[in-house]
Amino acid sequence: MTPIGLKNRAIARYEAETGRKWRDLGERKRKAWLARTEPLIRAELGIAQDAEWRDGAWHAPNQLDLLNLADTTEEVA
Repeated sequence: MTPIGLKNRAIARYEAETGRKWRDLGERKRKAWLARTEPLIRAELGIAQDAEWRDGAWHAPNQLDLLNLADTTEEVA
């Protein structure tokens, strides 16, 4: 689940729980809903609250990749 996927799930949950459209909600209320709902969704999916999205996956904060294959531009012989 990507960060955008988390947001989309939170939006779907808002619409299912309230019966209202997300687009009709003000910006401040949107931010408040996302701030309350995202931690719940992360917990349901087993994503740590402090996890960071990097290189297409969730990582522990300050985790370093010892061998980052995504940035390799040279062929290894």
